[in-house]
Amino acid sequence: MVGTGVVASDTLVGIATGSPDGGVAIVRLSGPRARAIAEAQVGALPAPRVLGLRNLAGEAILVVWMPGPRSFTGEDVVELHIHAGTCNVASVLELMLAAGASAAGPGDFSRRAFEHGRLSLDQVEGIAALIGARTQAALAQAKRLVAGELGREVEVVRAALEQLRIEVEANLDFPEDVAAADELRWADECQHLQAELERWLARYEAGRRARAKPRVVLAGPPNAGKSALFNALLGRRRALVSAQPGTTRDFVEAELTIAGRELTVIDTAGLRPSDDILERAGVELGREQLAGADLVLWIEGSDQPTRPDWQREREAIADTEVPTIAVENKADLGRQRPTWLGVSAIDPATLEPLRAAISGALGEPGEGWIGLARHRDRAHEAKLALAEAREQLQASAGLELVAFALAQAQQRVGEITGHTGLGPIGATMLDAIFSRFCIGK
Repeated sequence: MVGTGVVASDTLVGIATGSPDGGVAIVRLSGPRARAIAEAQVGALPAPRVLGLRNLAGEAILVVWMPGPRSFTGEDVVELHIHAGTCNVASVLELMLAAGASAAGPGDFSRRAFEHGRLSLDQVEGIAALIGARTQAALAQAKRLVAGELGREVEVVRAALEQLRIEVEANLDFPEDVAAADELRWADECQHLQAELERWLARYEAGRRARAKPRVVLAGPPNAGKSALFNALLGRRRALVSAQPGTTRDFVEAELTIAGRELTVIDTAGLRPSDDILERAGVELGREQLAGADLVLWIEGSDQPTRPDWQREREAIADTEVPTIAVENKADLGRQRPTWLGVSAIDPATLEPLRAAISGALGEPGEGWIGLARHRDRAHEAKLALAEAREQLQASAGLELVAFALAQAQQRVGEITGHTGLGPIGATMLDAIFSRFCIGK
C-alpha cells in the first residue's frame, strides 16, 4: 500500500512543480499505466528521456517519457510540461484522472521512490527539508541529506550492530564456550557504538539551531520604548509606537539580518498587571513568545525607575537559562543603569553595539549534525538499547537478553534510513512521515 488510500498498482498523477502560477507547470504520471494514459491524450511518446513537442487538448506541450526503474519513483514516469495557471493545470489533471489515473496525495511520489529503493528514508526527508528550508544553513543541510551523507554515516553503525548481534546470537546455543574476554570485547564494542551515537546527539542541537532562524524577543515593562527600538533595528516602521501605556496588545515579528545571520525579532506587549482583558491577553501572548526565545532583550527606559516587580520578571527569565541582554533604552535622556547596554532608538550609532551584542549572545551554531528530529529520537533509543546490552554483558545476565537489546539498537538505527535489516519499517511510521509532504513530491 501507498499513502492516501491508493494501492501500489495505481498510476498516480499530480503537479510536480511548486505552484501553478509560474510560467510552466509539470504534471507527473507515475505507475504501470503512465505511458498508456499519456499516449491516449497526446499520441505516441518521444524516445525515453528526450523532450518531445506534442498537442494536448489544443495546447502545445512538451512531454518526457522515463521508463522505470531509471526514474524518480522507480516506476514508469511521464511528465507533461504545460503552460501554468490554476485553471489550465486543473483541466489537465482532470483529463488524466478521467483516463484512469489516481490523484497523488502528499508524499506519494517520494514514497514510491523509497519503496522501489531509489531513495532512502532520510533522503526522502531531505527533499521535504529542501523545500521547507528557511535559511541558507537549512538549505545546505537538506542538500547533504538528499545526497545521502547521513545515510552513509548511519549505515556504518547499523552494519557494525548487525555484525555484533550475529556474533552474539551464534553463541546462544553454547554459552559455556563464551570466554570472559569475548564478553569484555563485546561490551567494549557496545561502548564504542554508544559513544558514536552520543556524538550524533551532542551535535543535534547545533544543527537544529543552524536550520532555524533564532528568535530574539524584546520584553520589558510598558513605555520602555520596545516598539520604537524594534522599528529602529528594522530600519522601518513595523510596530505602532505611542506614549500611551499598553499600546502593544499583540506580538509583532519581522525578519532581520545581523552579521550575515537571519533572525526573527519579536516585539511584545509590556509586562504588567492590567484590568483590561485585551491587554492581559497581549501580555500572555508575550509570555508565550518568551518561552520559545533563543535570546531575550530585556528593555527598560532610562526615564523609568527600576521597580521590584520588573526585577522579578527579569530574574524569572534568567532562571529559564535563555540568554538575556539587559538594555537601557532612551539613553539620550541620561543613564540610570551603567552596567546595562545603553541605546537610543533615535540615535542609529547606539544600535551598532546592540547588534554586536545580539550576534555575540547567539554565537555560532557550530558544526551541527544534519539529522532531523525523527533521526535524533531513533538515535537516542538505539543508544539506550546499547547501554542495556552493555549492562547485561557486564552482569553476565544471559546472551539472549544481550542479543535482544542489540536487535533493538539495530532496528532503531536502521529506521533512520528505512533499512533495518530486521523486517519492514512499518506502514504507520511511513504514513506519519509522508503525510507532512506537499502533493506532487
